[in-house]
Amino acid sequence: MNSSQGFDVVILGAGPAGSAAAVTARKAGLSVLVIDKAVFPRPKLCGAGITPRSQTALAEIFGAEMPEEITLQSTKMGFHWDGEVLSEFDQPFAFKYTYRTRFDHWLLGLARAAGAEVREGTRVEEILDAENTLVFAGGERVGYTVLIGADGVASPVAKHLFGKAFDTETIGFAYETEVPLPCADDTRMSIDFGVVKWGYGWNFPKNDSQTIGVVSIRGLDQDLRAVMHRYLEHEGVDPESVSIKGAHIPFGDYKEKPGRGNILLVGDAAGFVDAITGEGIALAMESGAHAATAAARVIGEARPHRADRAYFPLVADIQADLAKVRKLRVIAYGSKTRPMFKEKLATSVRLREALFEVVRGDASYADIEKRMAKHAMVKMALKLSSWPAALGRRAKG
Repeated sequence: MNSSQGFDVVILGAGPAGSAAAVTARKAGLSVLVIDKAVFPRPKLCGAGITPRSQTALAEIFGAEMPEEITLQSTKMGFHWDGEVLSEFDQPFAFKYTYRTRFDHWLLGLARAAGAEVREGTRVEEILDAENTLVFAGGERVGYTVLIGADGVASPVAKHLFGKAFDTETIGFAYETEVPLPCADDTRMSIDFGVVKWGYGWNFPKNDSQTIGVVSIRGLDQDLRAVMHRYLEHEGVDPESVSIKGAHIPFGDYKEKPGRGNILLVGDAAGFVDAITGEGIALAMESGAHAATAAARVIGEARPHRADRAYFPLVADIQADLAKVRKLRVIAYGSKTRPMFKEKLATSVRLREALFEVVRGDASYADIEKRMAKHAMVKMALKLSSWPAALGRRAKG
């Protein structure tokens, strides 16, 4: 690449959102460059449960199904509460479990196969809005017509637009480890909603290990690492026997305007993560595809600086659902509703089926709220703050 080269679409970040944007833009006939500071395959903290909604996005955006060699699948699930088993059941669909190291590398290969140019191990030092140009470390420059920030929760593109990516006190922080215990298909996964304040723990089966982690809102007064140790002990793992890693994740805070002009934010960079189910991969792929669709439209109209106006309506449904998540999550995490929530996790088929519909992508949280509007738990939740009291004055919404 020489210093005068330019692309219709440049994408910072080569995770699922970036690869989805790249494939969609290439289908529209645009020239595409994907840039990532890492060299793939690279590690990524994530449970990497590929939900039915994610599987649908894979089929619709990439025209692909997950390769068997990187996949374990299971219909078996359980709800726990601070180590206590509340219920165990079969889901009406299979979750697929993988490692983000392998999954993201596979998706990036599909982007390459679609004709996107990829630059790994490349760091962007500066974004020059007036020139529609990126400056790489070492001084190399590349031009863009539309820039897509798919560069994660600490997004340099979001920082460039808004001064910071997110308030680290009001997003989430997660600890995670891989326990070297190989699993077979139909090994049961579990979610523990009682082990941590305003969050949950997860234990996902994988081909070569179990992925165990906890997540909560970063700004709460709790020792999350100590929580992680307790959770591991609940799951029969000696905390001293494993390597524990931590990272910020969007968990209730999202961008109401994910972009400006011809610069768009997708996936984690836009805060598109469901703070109840933890779904982020489907929203990343969907928003990446929406951004590329918007880019193709405005480039075709020779109005690239209207990319934000073309993009925002496409992700309005995602944002509306996340707004409902922010309000309804108090059912799971708020102190006044937790006893009822615990009881329903143990006994309510109706609650379980509602979650299944959301995870499949067959229903929105607005649909579920309407359906359960007369339930005492929902009535109470809608009157409560959607943020912990300690953060309510600082947080949006």
